[in-house]
Amino acid sequence: MRELLIGLTIILAWVPSTLLVIIAVLTLIGAVGNILELPILFSVKWIFTSIFGIFGYIALTSVSWGLKLKQKTRLVFLILGLSALVFTYWSGINYKGEIFKLVSTWLEFYLFLCPAIFLIIHLVLHLVWKQKGE
Repeated sequence: MRELLIGLTIILAWVPSTLLVIIAVLTLIGAVGNILELPILFSVKWIFTSIFGIFGYIALTSVSWGLKLKQKTRLVFLILGLSALVFTYWSGINYKGEIFKLVSTWLEFYLFLCPAIFLIIHLVLHLVWKQKGE
């Protein structure tokens, strides 16, 4: 059962998160590079969102490929990654322009909802394991 969960996590969460982390790195570079030209709140918001998304990717890599992280660190990174994913998705829905317009519901499901679902699953599993350990 554990191997099945890890396999599904790789296919349905880690792979789309790889694309999202590339976008997060580019967003981070753009937000830092334009911090003086854009409104400061806008830049800081996307800097934190990008960093949180990168932390979430590190947590998914830890879950999927066995990257050694302390359990508490992994839990915090999963929470930060989920918050970045939710914020990015919410921003895309509420934005009125063309930048965040998603092309397809399947793409939207694969890029945002699948990673979110597996982040939540692993968050719950970490909390259950933490309670069993106490």
